Amino acid sequence: VTILSCSSLSYGLIFLQPTTTQYHRNLHLFKATNKDDNDKELSSVPLIYRSPTSSDILQCYEIEKSSYPSNEAASLSSLQYRQENALQYFQLCCCSDNKIIGFICGTRTNNFREECMTTHDPLGSLLAIHSVVVTQEYRRQGVATEMMKQYLEHAQQRQNDNNNISSIILLAKENLLGFYVKCGFRVNCPSPIMHGDDLWYELEKVIRCKKEETESWFCKTEQFKRPYLEVKPYLEEHKEWMVRLRNQEGRCITSGYRVDNQGKPGGGGLMFLAAKNYEEALSIVLQDPLIVNDCVEWTLNGWNSQIGDIELR
Repeated sequence: VTILSCSSLSYGLIFLQPTTTQYHRNLHLFKATNKDDNDKELSSVPLIYRSPTSSDILQCYEIEKSSYPSNEAASLSSLQYRQENALQYFQLCCCSDNKIIGFICGTRTNNFREECMTTHDPLGSLLAIHSVVVTQEYRRQGVATEMMKQYLEHAQQRQNDNNNISSIILLAKENLLGFYVKCGFRVNCPSPIMHGDDLWYELEKVIRCKKEETESWFCKTEQFKRPYLEVKPYLEEHKEWMVRLRNQEGRCITSGYRVDNQGKPGGGGLMFLAAKNYEEALSIVLQDPLIVNDCVEWTLNGWNSQIGDIELR
């Protein structure tokens, strides 16, 4: 079993966009910091993501060895296997000069067991990340978070393309649970997988945005019944609740508000969600902080599509 980290991130399941070409995350500029020079910021450095070539693996192995204890680090042959057999799930993070500053790699599987760390099933419903590493000089500067965001975005996009990935599962030590929860994972339980002397926890992020065949669409409309300043704190709670439903429970749900021809709000809120029946939809809606705190007048209805259908992202 290989458990790697970016300053101590562990292995887990995650899903990446297949790519054999280099691409930039154009909207993000990473501020590198030279801690030996009074914490002065260096120039902005664009993060570049690409798949590794065979000639990159030795450098990846050196980063791996420097990031984990010897009994946790992946072997050179393991990294070579992943590059050769699961290239679309092996992604490097580089600076603009193509210097590798981190990487994540994994394999696909149907069963989250110790054995999945050394095999790759192209049709597996889970993606197991075995290495998440950042070089020493770029740690604790947001690189790991940005890498995870990048991977999760591509995981969702691949699921939109019917790639049949059901969940992202990962193992983490206690000190990293907060990091992964902020990235949208939920903590399931202590893991039965033994690796080293520490206890590991299993975390999961469900990937789904399409209504299942057993579900129907439901629509909630609402209007404020209290002044905006009284409602505002609960709007933030509502957003956090929605993120949990989507990222941690895998709910197919979206919400927003209607605006006029000038883009000004006032038309009221609107939510679409998928559920097996009206009772299930109602049980979800009743958890909405806006309803719990009596902020809105609302109505829940089923939705029958006549022409076309709804698809969420």
